[in-house]
Amino acid sequence: MHLGPTEIGAVGLSEQEAKAAGRRIKVGKFPYSYSGAAQAMGKGDGFAKVIGDSETGEILGVHIVGEHATDLIGESVMAMTLESAVEDLAEVIKPHPTLSENLMEAAKDWSGVAVHAPKKR
Repeated sequence: MHLGPTEIGAVGLSEQEAKAAGRRIKVGKFPYSYSGAAQAMGKGDGFAKVIGDSETGEILGVHIVGEHATDLIGESVMAMTLESAVEDLAEVIKPHPTLSENLMEAAKDWSGVAVHAPKKR
């Protein structure tokens, strides 16, 4: 049963925009369905996605679709304003279980080391 609109929080470029701008990118993505907090809330639909320059690690865009996305995007805005790298987002310590972990996990997935997701091959 769908109880309301899906929240969307986004900052920066989409994958398509980054590619069109000639940027070489990597993408990290973490589904809400892997999140213990989202599961406990019964809100497993959605994802957090980080788009970063594959050579420099510059954060080019972050997109969050799902529960509390509009609350969670602020950290990414601050990280981009401070010119942080994707690796910086991956190293931020998060309480567990919380939805805020989803952004950290997406950043870790960018490097192929997400903790609460199946290993990339």
